[in-house]
Amino acid sequence: MIHIPVLLKEAIKNLNIKHNGIYIDATYGCGGHTYAILQKLGPLGKVYAIDRDNCTIIQNKIHDKRIIYIYDNFSNLQNICCKYNILGKVDGILFDLGLSSFQLNNPDRGFSFMLNGPLDMRMNQKDNITAYTFLKNINQDKLSHILKIYGEERFHKKIAIKIKKYISFNNLNSTHDLSNIIRSTIFLNKKYNKHPATRTFQAIRIVINNELEELKQALYHTLKILKIGGILSVISFHSLEDRIVKKFMTKYSKINDDFLKIPFNILEINNFNNIKYIKLKIINRVFPNKDEIFLNPRSRSAILRIAQRV
Repeated sequence: MIHIPVLLKEAIKNLNIKHNGIYIDATYGCGGHTYAILQKLGPLGKVYAIDRDNCTIIQNKIHDKRIIYIYDNFSNLQNICCKYNILGKVDGILFDLGLSSFQLNNPDRGFSFMLNGPLDMRMNQKDNITAYTFLKNINQDKLSHILKIYGEERFHKKIAIKIKKYISFNNLNSTHDLSNIIRSTIFLNKKYNKHPATRTFQAIRIVINNELEELKQALYHTLKILKIGGILSVISFHSLEDRIVKKFMTKYSKINDDFLKIPFNILEINNFNNIKYIKLKIINRVFPNKDEIFLNPRSRSAILRIAQRV
């Protein structure tokens, strides 16, 4: 059974799948996007399915000769494309920045505060730093700063103090241990839109997996990977990710000020090599509708942004 990702129809529609095109699913996960691309792809088309979590690839493989599976970080997109000789030849790249259901619903991976499991949270199981080792070794002030910046948590100081105090006397063994610490720290209002542990878990996961820096690198590489007319499609799930995507697309969809300062009558064709000019055209921004949010509450914060290489 193929998992149905958030905003699937909108993401695939905006990719404008070419019959025998070349596509990259930069976040393979449970394979939902790759499967949907394959339905519109001809016999000579290719999908390069990338995931840093080899377990998701192994568990959710689609057996189709048009797919090339790649176990790697998407920040290495440019090197991957050079290896397969597709640099500048790609018709579309899709990023779904949310956790896959395979990861979130597996208590052994430690991503969910709703399921009890070890404090892990590693996207790549070969990485050394788990959420447990991170919390054990970081000092209180730095932890507070991380919860504030990467979790946008207003109670960051209180939570950091409570976590470090708990660790000094007890073993912080499980996701429920951490969740209970956070819950006991925050005095809940009558209405609280999110579980009190949401922001803290997000911050820890982002930092130990270096998620935001990985995203920045990957987005920049897409400018060299996509062919002219190729589509960049990104689904983000929290404001930190979306801010990076929005800033990137906006930056490369506007003419650089230096270009505008050059009088048109003295502008020579050679100048174009030294001036940052428009590289993207922003196509669309899409949100999940009420029906999708009702069927899948996790989709409520999703934003799909689409741009075209020009």
